[in-house]
Amino acid sequence: MSSRQEKVLSSLEKNKDELIATTRELVAFPSLFGQEEAAQRYYAGKLQKLGAAVEVWEPDVAEMSRHPAYVSDRESFAGSPVVVGTVKGSGGGRSMFLCGHMDVVPPGAGKWTVDPWSGLLQAGRIYGRGAADMKGGLAANYIALKSVLDSGLKLQGDVLVGTTVDEECGSTGALAIAVRGYRADGCIIPEPTGLEMNVASTGSIWFRVKVPGKSAHAGMSYKGVNSIYKSMLLIERLQELEETRRIRLMHPLYSNHPIPFCLNVNTIRAGNWPAIVPAETVFEGRMGVSPDESIEEVRKEFEDTIAAVAASDTWLRENPPVVEYMNCRWNSGSVEAEHPLSRLLQAKIAEVTGEPAKLTGMGPCSDSGTFIRYAATPAINFGPNSMAIAHQTDEYVDVESLYSTAQIIALVLLDWCGAE
Repeated sequence: MSSRQEKVLSSLEKNKDELIATTRELVAFPSLFGQEEAAQRYYAGKLQKLGAAVEVWEPDVAEMSRHPAYVSDRESFAGSPVVVGTVKGSGGGRSMFLCGHMDVVPPGAGKWTVDPWSGLLQAGRIYGRGAADMKGGLAANYIALKSVLDSGLKLQGDVLVGTTVDEECGSTGALAIAVRGYRADGCIIPEPTGLEMNVASTGSIWFRVKVPGKSAHAGMSYKGVNSIYKSMLLIERLQELEETRRIRLMHPLYSNHPIPFCLNVNTIRAGNWPAIVPAETVFEGRMGVSPDESIEEVRKEFEDTIAAVAASDTWLRENPPVVEYMNCRWNSGSVEAEHPLSRLLQAKIAEVTGEPAKLTGMGPCSDSGTFIRYAATPAINFGPNSMAIAHQTDEYVDVESLYSTAQIIALVLLDWCGAE
């Protein structure tokens, strides 16, 4: 280990208590959709203390709407600012973007044994909504950079540290960063990957299909057309499409996912009385997008499938289903295993953990696809334990894996950006 590395890791050891404290303080902010501002300003203040030039802004919906990838039900971003802090390097090094999302999902209906906003530290774990997904990762980003700066070394490349909103409902915060013009030579997003490298990430679309029928008295149902039965034709074909895609889109990084790019029908609404043949059925769901596909390609395949079923049915041919898309979408993306950032991150994971780095594909969606596709920035998901507990009751982040994450990110900064 070089003397520079020793300086940084020694600095990080001194900052371990702050890593824990920052995670707990972030968890204490209930940064739900539309309520992220307090947490964002807290984090912006932390970055300012590092000497970063910090920009905090509420994206403009009119400006965002001009981007072809923007979809959202938002009327404004009031109360939901995006944060980017920049620590300028001395020059000559590569730039790095450390970015994560501040928004969290609600605690849910399950019974928690701890206060979801407590940030309780117990038996080596920090508990609370967002502890794993992904306030622990945000704290690791901050402490990794702080430890490098505290060591007295001067980074040559710029380091950007960002916190987005809306990751849980479509990554519009990440898109706002892209629209703002931020770019970097590499990006690490500390999602709770369990110290694995997710060099490929899944995208998804949310769809709605309206299937027409014809109402009639149930005692003379033959005079009507049951929209539920017609919907079943479509849903059965979508199940077949999922299996077709599973085979066609087999991806080596998703070998641990039996169906990596799932297609699910998750809600169905039909009828208003047991004695009336339903005149319309509406079903909604989610369709996964592989790293090798665009949103547009997946939409076309979905629409073509619906149209093919309709063309084969006498009623639907004359009364075609209507396909709509809800305002939630996540872009897929990937970074090559031999990309310099991939190779460097692999080396640092092995150096800190003593185990070879594991490269995988990420089943849940993240902001990485948006950075890859719209900010020309290769982005890898890498962070602490564990995705398995994200969005669950009694969510937690493991402190030791959090500390390892900060160590690895700090060492990556040292080599990626260069240091004097």
